[in-house]
Amino acid sequence: MQVAAPLSLLIRKRQSADDRSIVRLAVQAFAEYDAQPAATVQRLVQRGTTWVAWRGSAPLGFATIVASNESVDLCAIAVDEEARGRGVGRALLAHVELAAARAGLKEIKLHTAQANVAVLELFLKCGFRVERRMPRYYRGVYDACALSKRVAWARR
Repeated sequence: MQVAAPLSLLIRKRQSADDRSIVRLAVQAFAEYDAQPAATVQRLVQRGTTWVAWRGSAPLGFATIVASNESVDLCAIAVDEEARGRGVGRALLAHVELAAARAGLKEIKLHTAQANVAVLELFLKCGFRVERRMPRYYRGVYDACALSKRVAWARR
């Protein structure tokens, strides 16, 4: 399957030189929901696999996953504020789904803040469904939703 990405968008595996940009994007996206977004994302990046979306010399977003037996957890996804609404998040999600399918994994799972309406809407448009709601999940204040999506073309 071909992953459609916005014109001139390159998605590639994280390199250590990307870490400063990843932390900047994480602080931009997660500071409201995480008291230490830089430390949190650094831990996740070390634990999992991260892809970075680039246009030219500008990093526009990233996605970090951790795979388990039959599923993948999308631990973090962030897009630069100036690039939101331009298909970068959708392209990163498609890339994650393709990687899961190639690995034979059957499901993608994630959590997101219920108040983060734009991101929640993106996940729903991309085929995720709400599994459950989790009160006060982020910082003991913000409610979250657990979402999942079956990987349609995974090897059986």
